[in-house]
Amino acid sequence: MYDTRVAAPFATYGMSDELRNSDLLSRISVLSLNDKQCLIRYISEEVEADQMEEDPWETQDTSDLEPYTLEELYARLRESHEQYLRGEYQTEEEVREEMRKEFPWLR
Repeated sequence: MYDTRVAAPFATYGMSDELRNSDLLSRISVLSLNDKQCLIRYISEEVEADQMEEDPWETQDTSDLEPYTLEELYARLRESHEQYLRGEYQTEEEVREEMRKEFPWLR
């Protein structure tokens, strides 16, 4: 008889060697579907929290940024006023609703 067992593929998904070699993955594999879904939600929230703590100025090259000139500021004010007169604006509540949808973890 032939051995018909097939080893399950082991995808690494960019994991570190430390994680790949730990027993965590085998422990996760025996969890119920519900527990796996809860674990995914938990990890997702942890990742989002970590991302919120990162300082965007540390990762962004700001060497070419210069302050606005007075002429640029006045031009922006004129443009904003013209948009307001044309009705091209959002109310505070509309902006808040967009923010709630885009960033539901911010309450």
